[in-house]
Amino acid sequence: MKYIVLTDPICVYDIGDGLKFDLRTLGFAHGKGPKYDRISSINPTTKTFSWNGCYSYSKSDHGNCTNAAACYTDSISNMSIVIATQDLFQFQYAYGLSILTYQSSNIDLTVFLICRDDDEDTTTSYQYDTTTYSLHIQSRCCCPGICSYSNHTISPVIILIIIIITSLFGYIFGSIIFLRYNHNLTNLNRFSCFHFLSYRRNPDSITDYQNI
Repeated sequence: MKYIVLTDPICVYDIGDGLKFDLRTLGFAHGKGPKYDRISSINPTTKTFSWNGCYSYSKSDHGNCTNAAACYTDSISNMSIVIATQDLFQFQYAYGLSILTYQSSNIDLTVFLICRDDDEDTTTSYQYDTTTYSLHIQSRCCCPGICSYSNHTISPVIILIIIIITSLFGYIFGSIIFLRYNHNLTNLNRFSCFHFLSYRRNPDSITDYQNI
């Protein structure tokens, strides 16, 4: 059975039989860069490829690889060129294989997401001509329902609460140390004052003690 779905804003696709395909598990969020980088090509070429599921990424090598879903990097110029963006693709699932098709005015890219029962991911690419490319990603996360996406971001409210609680504990701890130090200093002053007054009242006692 085949499903064709336009880009989903949350990158989660219902493929039937109670299964969902979560494209977020095949990408890095928050501008961390591409999850799959330096993908080598089967045919001889000076290009390596990068791809990131669901989330856009950028490379800072003086090319135009910004807000991209996929780019290639030329080993001669060391510049990365965008070949696909996240807003121009279709998702297709058929017979256990997920396929992403990215199409722009002059470039076609097909990404094959192949279910692999292994902890290690493998990647390959192929360039058919100057405008047509394919990437093959083999991963456990290409198997529907195997990998789950976890968003580790902390909301600003929680961060503010943590800062307040930390500051409060710091204030309490500092106050306890200060009060203990002040208390010990007060006792020391009282002790010194007591001996001074004793000496003033009976200075001969000190002299007699030294003569013993």
